[in-house]
Formats: sequence, structure tokens, C-alpha cells
Amino acid sequence: MRKHSAVLALGGALLAATAVSSPANASSTASWLLVKTYATNYACVDAGQQYQREGWSEYKCEYVSTAATKYWLYIR
Repeated sequence: MRKHSAVLALGGALLAATAVSSPANASSTASWLLVKTYATNYACVDAGQQYQREGWSEYKCEYVSTAATKYWLYIR
């Protein structure tokens, strides 16, 4: 539950900071929040499922070939 509260606080701060400068027709990709990066897809999916159990509606693990930790976890 602490992770959920911390992410909510960070997400709220980011939304407040970007709401002033964002255009009115911002794309839906702006709502995804990067949480953490993982070395394996399994670890990323496992963490994403935990966030869903804590109340987040969606997660996605994105493969980034140029990064040292290749799987990036996003939630919304």
C-alpha cells in the first residue's frame, strides 16, 4: 500500500506541474506513469500485476532495446 500512496503523490505532483503547460487536446499516452525499470519481462509483469491488485486500472511493460534495464513498467 505504501507504493500505491507514493506513486499517487508523485503522479499528483507531475499532473499538477504538467496541467499548466499541457495543450487541451493532449494524447492518451500522457496519462501513463513510468514506475520502474526491470531486467526481465517476468519481473515487470509481476510488478504490474501487483499494482493492479493495489487498485491501478492498467499496466504495460515496454521493451526498450537501448536501455540497460530493458523492460519499463508504466501504470495508469
